[in-house]
Amino acid sequence: MRIRLTGLPAEVETAAARIAGVVTVLETSRPYPRRGNSALVSLYLDVTLNAPAEGAPPASTDPTGDARR
Repeated sequence: MRIRLTGLPAEVETAAARIAGVVTVLETSRPYPRRGNSALVSLYLDVTLNAPAEGAPPASTDPTGDARR
């Protein structure tokens, strides 16, 4: 799975580190500057999901990920 983070450089670095605590990060891109005169960057993470913790509720099987039913 690929996740794109967009924000200020410090924000995306912090978010990437936090995400790494809940999924396995296979690869992290360099920060790419956003188009135009923007202070924002995009950073891409290639990840796989970790196995669920013992006793955790099952993940949704809805392909849209909508668990509000």
